[in-house]
Amino acid sequence: MIRRHVIEPLETTGVHESCFAAAMLIFSSVDGLGMLIHSDSNAHPGARFKCFLMRMGQKYAALDEQLWKLRCSLVHSAMNVACFMSKTDDARGEHLEVSHDHVFVQTALLLLDFKTAVEHLEAEFRTDSSLLERAESRLEWAEIQRSGWRDGGPPTTPPPGIHFVAER
Repeated sequence: MIRRHVIEPLETTGVHESCFAAAMLIFSSVDGLGMLIHSDSNAHPGARFKCFLMRMGQKYAALDEQLWKLRCSLVHSAMNVACFMSKTDDARGEHLEVSHDHVFVQTALLLLDFKTAVEHLEAEFRTDSSLLERAESRLEWAEIQRSGWRDGGPPTTPPPGIHFVAER
């Protein structure tokens, strides 16, 4: 799901043109993946976010609080008050550089680091059955009636079956 609904659209559509949209998609996925792998099933969202964020590299782990604040400002109000952002690699500043208490995020590199962390997690799922079982046990499944949410309503498109770890 993450590959199909987050990574592929950011790589193949115009979504990546918006730093806000790209960061919001990636950060919400970081939170969701953290929920699946965190050792504590009741961990609060910040802990879950930081749990997966550290898989993206040491610089992310060192800036976890600033990136959490950025995630919150983008997701809850669609406003950036926490950092400088750019979609291009020729902007002023280096990815994850801190200046004047603000971090610079280059969203193309954020996507690349996120994609690498997802690939490593997929590989880990193939070798660590307890981690895979933990993640699968935390997925929420919903039964959708094909006729629609309400009787007599227009038909809906139900969510597809979830293939947590794709076969290659």
